[in-house]
Amino acid sequence: MSPFDTLADPILAAYPDLARSDLAFSVPPKLNLGDVALRTFEAARKLKMAPPAFAQQLAADVDFGEDVEAVNVAGPYANFKLNRATFGKRIVDAVSDQGTQYGSSGVGRSQKALLEHTSINPNASPHVGRARNAMIGDSLARLFRFEGYDLEVQYYVNDIGRQIAFLVLACEDPAGMSFDDMLQTYADANARAESDPQFAEAGYQLLKDIEEGEPEAQKRFRVVTDLCLKGQVAVLGRLGIKYDRFVRESEFVKDERLEGVLDSLRTKDALFTDEEDRVMVDLKKLGREYDEGRYVALLRSNGSSLYFYRDLAYTMFKLEQDASLNVIVLGEDHLLYMQQLQMILEAAGHGCPEPIYYSYILLKDGKMSTRQAQVILLSDFLDEARSRATEKVDAQCTDLDTKERQAIAEHVAVAAIRFAILRVGANKNVIFDWEQSLSFSGDTGPYVQYSCARIASILRKAESRGEVPAEFTLETDTEWALLAKIDAFGEVVQTAMQQRSCAPVAQYALDLARQFTGFYHDCPVVAAPTEALRASRSTLCAATRQTLDNALHLLGIQPLDRM
Repeated sequence: MSPFDTLADPILAAYPDLARSDLAFSVPPKLNLGDVALRTFEAARKLKMAPPAFAQQLAADVDFGEDVEAVNVAGPYANFKLNRATFGKRIVDAVSDQGTQYGSSGVGRSQKALLEHTSINPNASPHVGRARNAMIGDSLARLFRFEGYDLEVQYYVNDIGRQIAFLVLACEDPAGMSFDDMLQTYADANARAESDPQFAEAGYQLLKDIEEGEPEAQKRFRVVTDLCLKGQVAVLGRLGIKYDRFVRESEFVKDERLEGVLDSLRTKDALFTDEEDRVMVDLKKLGREYDEGRYVALLRSNGSSLYFYRDLAYTMFKLEQDASLNVIVLGEDHLLYMQQLQMILEAAGHGCPEPIYYSYILLKDGKMSTRQAQVILLSDFLDEARSRATEKVDAQCTDLDTKERQAIAEHVAVAAIRFAILRVGANKNVIFDWEQSLSFSGDTGPYVQYSCARIASILRKAESRGEVPAEFTLETDTEWALLAKIDAFGEVVQTAMQQRSCAPVAQYALDLARQFTGFYHDCPVVAAPTEALRASRSTLCAATRQTLDNALHLLGIQPLDRM
């Protein structure tokens, strides 16, 4: 049980009109003020009292028991002086008991969740910008599962369309081709389609064949897109990103759900045929106030479907899975698209997934080589990160053998990338700096990993497995500050859920690692003056490590035992 909850219970008993959410506990900026502070503005407002008066009344009238040594009032704040050993033991007991689930509220237990992210065209290799989509999606997947949701992560495979048709047409023997071969073949095929009308027409015919269900065309598309998808997933897998289900766009070419959508649009006089005989939607008829994005094309003149039309069907398919959470991760350039999709679905009586939008990734120095114009491929980016991480690890870890250094360098590279990207709120651009992100001492993923390795080293030297002693002992403010930070993890996870972002978790991991550094310098563990203190500090080290492990797991970063 959190100290905050322990303090809240007698307050709620004394003031039945208050709820737990009215009690804003925190750690004071200076521990000489108290161990825990209660800001009374919210509670006092609800009770129609002045905050200082409520703080005074609370301190005088509420019995907090022997574990609270004093309650001191400073204006609207009630500051609690605790029996630190008692509360500290409760915290480390909670970490020890809950282990890998420490910090989880379990809010999603017995509930289903669905998350869609990434969705790269098969004719492209993942680039750094799209990797942010995948990393945000993967961190949310980890967060939802940590909170107990039964989650399915979907990848929407854009396996049909003009560009894919050209690629399929150009692949005479796809079984013998690599992913890189596919990418080059697509570039050549697209260029040929620009200059060779017969080739372009053959591509359109192939696309028509698959829409009409021609088996051989479907087989050819499937073989090529499967090979491309395998290559994409392999690149993303280097970042630890996985998917549960691959749903194909081609499954929604002739979808019965869409007839109901068309009927609803006709009823609202929002459907019309344009000068090119395409079936269009006029969103102004549905209430759109702006001319930008007013018109949406659904069907070509020959009756074949466009991407938007098929996406309507896929979205309805997702909604039919009746998930408590239904989330999609999209680039900020898809904002208008999602607004259009939502308006049409609402007009047909359907809901829409919850969108999470993200901004772009920019390199600070802009000096990385690329294989395609201005696009920085993720595979190149990962290779560069591993190369730079190897230099750092080889210089730092001279006592480890080559194989272990290589494994550490791979984990450090992933930590550098994922942490630098995930610690920034999705609505802000990421400015990626190689040197800063790979540092073992800055605000980085490798720094947090180094803190984990330092704790592992201490526990090895102390020959401790972190068992909680019967009598937990504390001597310093530094120890209490570290305990208070550990205790705050659950609130950080709740904030991350509310914001649909693991950025608060990344900042928390940094803060906890810094807090541990202060403890490391101030409080000897192996050389503690008494056995009781040695055992208690070892337990505190183990609790810190478990909490860091849990935070890093949400970020998709591997904690390390040696660095």
